[in-house]
Amino acid sequence: MSTPELRKKLKNYIEQADERFLKMVYALSEEYEKEQVVGYDADGSPISKQKLKERAKQASSRVKSGDYISQEEIDEELKNL
Repeated sequence: MSTPELRKKLKNYIEQADERFLKMVYALSEEYEKEQVVGYDADGSPISKQKLKERAKQASSRVKSGDYISQEEIDEELKNL
């Protein structure tokens, strides 16, 4: 079955669905969205939207606590290589 045919069938199911079916489809959609690949790590492994959000929160916490290296410090380290 082609993608347009699947969409049409699913739309019909949703239009006629009871609350239980709609909640199941919604939960499945939410999980799919969380696991959707939005990028790749330096080693080539995929990164999900959820993982990216977690990393951003962790990075923000580190910056707020002063746990970071300034650009000047990086430049200095590079000069000493």
